Amino acid sequence: MRYVGVVPDEEWRALLRAHLDRADEFRVRMPDGEGPLSHGRAQFAALPEVTVGPWSGMRDAVEFAGPLTPAVRELFVEMEPSLEELPKLWDYKLLQNGEVILSIGDFHDVLIDVPS
Repeated sequence: MRYVGVVPDEEWRALLRAHLDRADEFRVRMPDGEGPLSHGRAQFAALPEVTVGPWSGMRDAVEFAGPLTPAVRELFVEMEPSLEELPKLWDYKLLQNGEVILSIGDFHDVLIDVPS
């Protein structure tokens, strides 16, 4: 994994799309309640095939997880057009075959897998 940090929006959208095209699973984490860190809660809770469970990375937090279907891909594209502009998802991971290929923490701390 390589730390990317904040990149210009145009570069970010291309990076996100490329990783969404590779990924087959997602995990979105947030506090179990309302607030700016819980942006997207209703949208992810409404998706079919999504599981919701406690997240051990934060007290009173939940993790939404499931397959990266076309509907989920579009939701990420809609919700994440920028790394800097809020509202946006606070913490999530995209996975391919069980391995994290893109990780976002604290809104815009970006780690990516660079395929060889």
